[in-house]
Amino acid sequence: MFRIVNRLIQWTGKYKRRIYIGFVYAFIHSIFTAIPIMLAANGLSAVLDDWGGVKPMEGRDIWIILGAMILAVLGRYLFSYLRAITQESVGYEATADERIRLGDILKRVSLGFFSKNNMGELSAAATTDLSFMEMFAMNMVNTVVNGYITVIVLILFLTFYSPLAGGIALVGVLLSALFLHLLEARSHQNAPIHQKAQDDMVENSIEYLRGMQVVKAFKQEGVSIAGIRKAYNDSKKINIKIEVEYMPFNCLHLFSLKAASIAIVAVAAMMTYNGSMELPTMLMLDMFSFMIFGSVEAMNNAAHVLEVIDATLDKLDGIEHADIIDKDGKDISLLNTDIAFRDVTFSYDKIPVLRNISFSIPQGSTTAIVGPSGSGKTTICNL
Repeated sequence: MFRIVNRLIQWTGKYKRRIYIGFVYAFIHSIFTAIPIMLAANGLSAVLDDWGGVKPMEGRDIWIILGAMILAVLGRYLFSYLRAITQESVGYEATADERIRLGDILKRVSLGFFSKNNMGELSAAATTDLSFMEMFAMNMVNTVVNGYITVIVLILFLTFYSPLAGGIALVGVLLSALFLHLLEARSHQNAPIHQKAQDDMVENSIEYLRGMQVVKAFKQEGVSIAGIRKAYNDSKKINIKIEVEYMPFNCLHLFSLKAASIAIVAVAAMMTYNGSMELPTMLMLDMFSFMIFGSVEAMNNAAHVLEVIDATLDKLDGIEHADIIDKDGKDISLLNTDIAFRDVTFSYDKIPVLRNISFSIPQGSTTAIVGPSGSGKTTICNL
């Protein structure tokens, strides 16, 4: 997961500085998350001391705890807000730049590029795939990186009060990471198939919509819709397969975290019963156990979504590294817009379309290009 997260951060380019700043805000936010639990334990300890006659609890103590609790809540809100405004919009801004970059590349590639590459893949890359990335990319970065930042900070707080409980929490997180890795490996196998199913749906939908008039004219609805039905059926099958293979590893991932939570409660109760831990500390550990793994539990979806994003980045890299016709070209100011072909020969890869074509079209005139199907009329217009 971290390899894909790093790749995603590098893909954002000039916006990655904001992502790193967001990580700092997430770290501070996680500290403010732990403070209320510690304050609750201290408050409970003061109540028990007052009840047992050890130390009377004054109104001043209550106001101090209340003020600190309010500051902790405000701190959580502030740094959560700062992280959100710093990180969340990066996905939308980066994908907007990517669309412009793709458009600039696609208008400068050779016409053979479009015959060599699937139009469904190219259309999906600029529409469906980038829409998926702008909605989920930064969310997944936040889930994985900030999730682990939060749980590490909370484990450190937990270890300060009970090294044994901190060790149990760490083991739970490591087991969870193992099952997430296995889930990611399975998703890595399914991601290319899922990507192809998405591309096939886009390609067949476009083909069906473009040919609808011809289909209706010749009453061929049944034949023409067969491709689109197969594409959608293939997509249904791979999505069901992903869910079925996702469930066992997700259950093990969640079980390891829930088991660690129960173990922390059991250890705290045992140590309190033996007299090696005070009651307020035990209750604090119990509260920690219920919320310490919240940020890690949400990573089950990230393991699969990141693999889909990785496949999308592979596709975008393939387009961005396409050969451009006019790498060394420059803008030229034209005196007029006459069109002239002089002995032009053109082919798509190794298939010749035009041979030794010459003609001249004066500026402001209208020209009819007449010829049989496949003779190169559209190619001349594109050139």
